Amino acid sequence: MMPSMMERDASRNSDKVTGRTSQPPRALTYDESKAAEAAFRGDPFNPSWSASAQKIYDGILAAMGKRELEQVHESEFQAECIGG
Repeated sequence: MMPSMMERDASRNSDKVTGRTSQPPRALTYDESKAAEAAFRGDPFNPSWSASAQKIYDGILAAMGKRELEQVHESEFQAECIGG
């Protein structure tokens, strides 16, 4: 039985919303894993690593920075509520 048009559209839209692809994740290369490790540790980026390693490094730093910013706002909010 063929899926209805609505079912096909719903499955396409869910992929757009979640950003997931039908391809399985791939293993990181050596320099990509080193870049990820460096980003989590707060170590500097090694310029000899590849462009894909740079993207991973930058993405982790951006995600961690956003999380830290959210934590700062949350602590400020709590301080205002407790102090007020």
